[in-house]
Amino acid sequence: MQNFNKIELENNGNKKRDRRRKKNMIGYYFLVFILAAGIVLTLSVTLLFNVKEVVVNGVVGSSYNENDIAKVSGISRGDNLVRMNTSKIKNEILNTLLYVDDVSVRKDFPDKVTIDITPSIDMAYVECQGGYMLVSEGWRIIGLSEKQENENLITVYGFEPKSNEEKTVMDSEDEDKNEALKNLLSEIKKQDIKNIVSIDLSDKFDVVLNYGNRIRIKIEKPNDIEYKLRYANQIITEELRENKSGYLIYRNSLGYSYVSEEEYEKINGSISVMRPVMTELPSDAAVSSEESPDISEPITETSVSQATTISQAEGW
Repeated sequence: MQNFNKIELENNGNKKRDRRRKKNMIGYYFLVFILAAGIVLTLSVTLLFNVKEVVVNGVVGSSYNENDIAKVSGISRGDNLVRMNTSKIKNEILNTLLYVDDVSVRKDFPDKVTIDITPSIDMAYVECQGGYMLVSEGWRIIGLSEKQENENLITVYGFEPKSNEEKTVMDSEDEDKNEALKNLLSEIKKQDIKNIVSIDLSDKFDVVLNYGNRIRIKIEKPNDIEYKLRYANQIITEELRENKSGYLIYRNSLGYSYVSEEEYEKINGSISVMRPVMTELPSDAAVSSEESPDISEPITETSVSQATTISQAEGW
């Protein structure tokens, strides 16, 4: 009985020693891991991952060369990649260089930094207090002037910019005008519509585009822009003679109506006597059921005779 108790006590003692040994080993391994991680971290911010090369892309056609960008970035040979703040470098470039729309700074381990820039491309003049802002395709304000210096750019009126500070992104006091202008300029470029001289957003529910200083396109609200611009461009280029000047006015389900400048002045903007323009609608236009003409209805005999009379009277 005594021998049995003695053996049992010895076994219990061995188990306790094994448990303590395991705990000690876990602590040992953990300590080794912490020390190794500390060594690696120390090396990575001192001896390892230091800059040997800075590559700059996107300068072709821009106002700056690779050395200009690299110098403004503040990156020097030997700078540590781990400690490098890419966001700070990006902001430094944008805040320093006027003709840059966007910047991307990328760490390419073990020893390279790549900077990609998007050069500014002139997009439009926007009326502001004291003159006009030159705005890039990235909506950066890249210049201020008392008058428009490039007649090939569209001029925007009634945008109500919050600020005219250079190197900042243009923004309107009216969020609806932000969206309207972006959509209009994007669609004009996409459809490659020539001769748009200006856009007037003074009344966001009665937007007016100046086509070649002879036709004012009144699109009402800036919705269904793709359709409205395609339809108006087709009428102007295919139906109206080049010596015609006046207004194309969008009238919901009736589509566009044309009125000459003389008639428009006489009726002081009333559209009660405006004549609908009878032309084939663009086949790929995105027409909404609420704002655009219903082209599913057949052309009646009356509409055909009206179109003929108008064409003969106006000399279209």
